[in-house]
Amino acid sequence: MLRFVPHVEDLPMMQRRNESIETRQQGLEIPLTNVRISANWLWGATIMTLRRLSLLLLGTASVLAWQAAALAADLLAPEPFAEQDQTLPAVSAINGKWELDAGVLSPVGGLFRAAGSVSVPLGDRFGVQIDGSLTLTGAGVVYGGALHAFTRDPSRYLLGVTAGVVVAPANATLVAVGPEGELYLDRMSFEGWAGFAAINYVNPATPDIAGVFAMGDIAYYPMDDLRLNLGGRYLLGELSVRAGTEYLFRQFGTPLSVTAEARLYNTGAYAFRVGLKGYLGGNDDQKSLVDRHRQDDPENKAIDLYNASGDLLYAQPPTVTPPPPPPDPEAVCLAQNPVDGGYYYWDGECNFSSYD
Repeated sequence: MLRFVPHVEDLPMMQRRNESIETRQQGLEIPLTNVRISANWLWGATIMTLRRLSLLLLGTASVLAWQAAALAADLLAPEPFAEQDQTLPAVSAINGKWELDAGVLSPVGGLFRAAGSVSVPLGDRFGVQIDGSLTLTGAGVVYGGALHAFTRDPSRYLLGVTAGVVVAPANATLVAVGPEGELYLDRMSFEGWAGFAAINYVNPATPDIAGVFAMGDIAYYPMDDLRLNLGGRYLLGELSVRAGTEYLFRQFGTPLSVTAEARLYNTGAYAFRVGLKGYLGGNDDQKSLVDRHRQDDPENKAIDLYNASGDLLYAQPPTVTPPPPPPDPEAVCLAQNPVDGGYYYWDGECNFSSYD
């Protein structure tokens, strides 16, 4: 067996090398007892994270609209077919959905709603969808509709234009139109709709309002059939935040999901609802929830527009206090009594009679 025996002149060098290695090892030792986590630092970081999250929610719609030009340029100047990624169509097939939900909306009280949507492919790259809704509340009947026209790559994005209207016959008509967009990043979806809105009131004493609106959501799918979403809405001065969820059951003959949403408005009003949603058509009855949302029908914007309106549809004309009636001259005359040396009396005009 061969054995390495160092020469005598090599021993000092080897000793220095071993000492260097020991020094580096000692330098890598971290005294864990000196590690301290500041509670104040953690609290400050948490507050900063929440502020950034709120800005992200309210800015989602603007970010999606900013991406529209680049996506539109890709559509107008497409790559040669041989160089394109082969993607799914914008709408998998003719499909639809129905929705039933009930809940509470302050200050109008309870509500019950029935709604539906139908999506139709226009070739492989484009699609249209029609939405409708009918809502019964303590303040009366409200109905609405929306029309989407869009292009979509189900693995990346949706880009289109959507117009919606909500009518409360006894109160007002609300309309909104603008670009709609969605970005898909694995199990995350970023969804937005923004543009111009206006409301016209039946009562001429209530001033009409026109301006901008923006709606944004961040959705996460922890499972293929479970959606969790958090979002913000701004509509003609009404600001609200919402949190919602949807879970799809695929074991029934028709795909059926349960939904829930809670919403809080800047006015102090609130809303809570739970419901059922059924999916119809498409090219696969066993399609997961995330695939239905990205390959079939976008969210019903007639519902979204009504939910975002808050108190707008039920606004009352400003209260005007009428001027007080003019004083009664007879009462003013007689109120001067008693007086020394005589009295006041009324015979069509105020007169004074002395006791002399």
